[in-house]
Amino acid sequence: MATITICTFNVENLFGRYKVFGYLPGGRFRKEILSPEELEDKGGFLPGEIFAPKNSFQVFDKDQWRILTAKALKGKTLNYPDIACLQEVENMRVLRRFNRDYLGDVYPYALLIDSHDPRLIDIGILSKYRIIDVKTHIDEPYSDRSGYLFSRDCLEVTFDINSTPLTLFVTHLKSKYARGRKQKERANKKREAQATRVAEIVRDRFKGRSFSNRAFAVVGDFNDTPNSKFLKPLVKDLGLENVIGRIPTKTEQWTHWWESKNIVSQLDYILLSPRLSEHSPGKPYIERRGISSAKRYSYLGTPDDKKGEKIDFRFERFPEVTDEIEASDHCPVFFEVKL
Repeated sequence: MATITICTFNVENLFGRYKVFGYLPGGRFRKEILSPEELEDKGGFLPGEIFAPKNSFQVFDKDQWRILTAKALKGKTLNYPDIACLQEVENMRVLRRFNRDYLGDVYPYALLIDSHDPRLIDIGILSKYRIIDVKTHIDEPYSDRSGYLFSRDCLEVTFDINSTPLTLFVTHLKSKYARGRKQKERANKKREAQATRVAEIVRDRFKGRSFSNRAFAVVGDFNDTPNSKFLKPLVKDLGLENVIGRIPTKTEQWTHWWESKNIVSQLDYILLSPRLSEHSPGKPYIERRGISSAKRYSYLGTPDDKKGEKIDFRFERFPEVTDEIEASDHCPVFFEVKL
């Protein structure tokens, strides 16, 4: 029986930029574009030049930030998880660059399909095992202005784990961030539609006895809490196990810190198929040492995003973490599955 570690991690805006730029994609313009002379002084080049130094394209923007992202992705593993499912990656070039420059090229296999997200954030997969089947759902229609149900996809990926197939459904659902009541209602409606469709995709893929007998999981950033009615079709009704529920204390189940509201919640998930649930008895590991140390206390988020139970935020951090430099606002979730 093969045993591997899978991980889901929203790496928060893993973008890349030529050194000619100095601003975050989708953000406000913060800095003038460098002149050719300034660019040359910094060792960069203008995009499109044929003979260009290798260091002209960089993962944006603070090197200390991405060193911490890589450190958090390692968690308690000896050499990173076997399969890392990442959210908020700009494109394949950035994914490969992150693997090479920050992870020591530990992953021989990478996958990313450009989505319709307006912030250019996609789902990226890094794997030590060969990918043998891929299916995307990025072009499924929806009735909103974007015209697409999944701005960031529901990606079906099957891996060959020593001749045993493992399928992961990797998704990143609609954010809770909204300006005003109507926008929030639209966001909740879309997240519910996405959760419902992911559940349908899983049922269509594994029908009848294969639902109980096959090795699969649904993972990713669902952008809502386990008791949310908008996630119910996926988290409650599908018949999969939310493995974070194996952690007995509610105050230890959080995976995300919302800085502006100073609340923590579980937004990140590994939902196990009946077979994986039965054969994999362990508990998940949530790596929190990369979270900002800006607060001494936080609060457990309530269903309406109010402050609930007080949380001591004076836990151990990586030495490089400061008030401003962190690995991500999400915590990677690791779980060891037995196939």
